[in-house]
Amino acid sequence: MGNDSERLAGKVAIVTGAGQGIGEAIAIGFAAAGAKVIVTGRTESKLDEVVAKISASRGTAIGVAALAGNKEHAALTVERAIAEWGRVDVLVNNAHTFTDYLPIEDPRMEENCMVDIQSAFFGSLQLMQLCQPHMVKQGGGSIINMGTGFSIRCEPGFLAYAATKEAVRVLTKTAAKEWGKHKIRVNTVLPSALTPKSIWYLEDSGTYDQELAKVALGRFGEPQDIAPTAIFLASDDSAFVTGQTIGVEGGTTML
Repeated sequence: MGNDSERLAGKVAIVTGAGQGIGEAIAIGFAAAGAKVIVTGRTESKLDEVVAKISASRGTAIGVAALAGNKEHAALTVERAIAEWGRVDVLVNNAHTFTDYLPIEDPRMEENCMVDIQSAFFGSLQLMQLCQPHMVKQGGGSIINMGTGFSIRCEPGFLAYAATKEAVRVLTKTAAKEWGKHKIRVNTVLPSALTPKSIWYLEDSGTYDQELAKVALGRFGEPQDIAPTAIFLASDDSAFVTGQTIGVEGGTTML
């Protein structure tokens, strides 16, 4: 393994949902490792802050306002990467609209499923389809999709979220098999970290102690805990790793 600041040197990465939390930490980590990064999200002011942090550390990043699951926004994102830097080496599908706790019998369940599927599943699929021709042309690439341990553990109240994320894992494994001949690697990370949304949920639901008890390492993760695994999967160090599900959640889910 070479110098960490050169680990992703020469690579161009797209990180969705990078205005805060896990996406922000991954984008900053990628830039520190030498990658040029397109950061996307719904709120331009948050993207500007992330780009400023990366620039202050002598990294290179551009913010693109984009909504996950919007095909036009996805196309503009990939076009921007190609226009600026001529390639796309890494795609991180991190953006996902999260629907709150809802029991299966609730009549809103179908609507919740559609919302989650559009953002996470179709949002990931759209960007993967758009990046694939460029990755084929340049001789390979790495796609990192974000899943959740909820889809393995089937936690009550989160059918829409869990079912969508399990569909993302199927997307990952199918793409890994279909695109392996092009040296395009596709893997799923199951992250768990204290993001603004998860902190709100733990406080609002009063489940902090209950959820913490599930973590084998005895602490909740931070966004910075997820970035090193993403850097590994984006780098040539993982050149023989594809179609895998990798939990980065302190042993909450064990496959």
